[in-house]
Amino acid sequence: MAAGITEDPVPPVVRDGRIDVLATLEAAIARSVSAAAWAAGKGLSSVYVCDVRRGVRPPGPAILAALGLEKVVSYAQVAPAAPAEEVRS
Repeated sequence: MAAGITEDPVPPVVRDGRIDVLATLEAAIARSVSAAAWAAGKGLSSVYVCDVRRGVRPPGPAILAALGLEKVVSYAQVAPAAPAEEVRS
């Protein structure tokens, strides 16, 4: 294990019933010496982690795996639109 890396996983940060990946990443980094140290300890590029933190790139499978997360896509039904009024000429 690299210096400054905590072995225990960080619990996910939940907001509005959903996991906030960026907040979870920030919490994981806060438990380390630095973002670069956290990235190195997880075998990730510090530039990649920095890009994700700044919103330049989305968190991909490598960061999600390092956080113990996975991407899940779901769908929900939208409410049907109200019927349009009849146009009279």
